[in-house]
Amino acid sequence: MLDKLLDLVKENAGEAIVNNPAISNQFNDAAIGETASTIIDGLKGQYSSGNVGGLMGLLNSNGSNIASNPIVSSIITSLAGNFAGKFGVDPAQATSMANKIVPMVVSSLTSKINDPNDKNFDLQGIIAAFGGGGIGGMVGGLFGKLF
Repeated sequence: MLDKLLDLVKENAGEAIVNNPAISNQFNDAAIGETASTIIDGLKGQYSSGNVGGLMGLLNSNGSNIASNPIVSSIITSLAGNFAGKFGVDPAQATSMANKIVPMVVSSLTSKINDPNDKNFDLQGIIAAFGGGGIGGMVGGLFGKLF
């Protein structure tokens, strides 16, 4: 799944990373990889911590209000810190970069998940990648936390 998400980040990285003077061109590929892994880690962390409902709501959304979603906000904060710490980007610019790229990628991801004609991204496969055994495991995990 990381390779498919990496492709989504590359498709959306133009203004936020590649054409951004705040990050040195030598770090473009690394910043794109960091973005993909931070998004995966953020989504996986939500699953692992039991925020199944929030994660399902985000992944099943139609892309509206993505930037204000608390999961996306958390990913933006993490990515901004990574940009500043790993690539020496000014913290304000790192936040601006993360605010541009994360909502675009997550919106694109949710669109692909919810497109029945796109077989590259499916909710079942994403949940399985998180170690949840697919939708059945996710539902079982949700009920296990409720009782």
